[in-house]
Amino acid sequence: MLDALLPAAEAFQEAVHSGPSVSEALRAVAAAAGARATSDMIPRRGRSSYLGVRALGHPDPGAEAVVVWLGATSHIVANLGSS
Repeated sequence: MLDALLPAAEAFQEAVHSGPSVSEALRAVAAAAGARATSDMIPRRGRSSYLGVRALGHPDPGAEAVVVWLGATSHIVANLGSS
C-alpha cells in the first residue's frame, strides 16, 4: 500500500501548495496514486510476496485499494459543498 500512498502524499502536498481546493487536491492524489507502477515490482511484503515473480504484470491489491479509498474520499469531499 505504501507504493500507492507515498506518491499520493507527494501529489497532495504539491496540489495544496499550488492553491486548488481540497477536493481538487484529492482528485489529483487519487490520479497520482502509484498502483499501476506496482505491476512492475516484485512484492517483498504482504500476501503478494508469496507469489514472488509470478506477481509481475499485476498491480498490488493493496495499492489498488488505496486508489479506491482516495477516489471515494475525493468524491465525498467534492459533494460536501453541494449538499
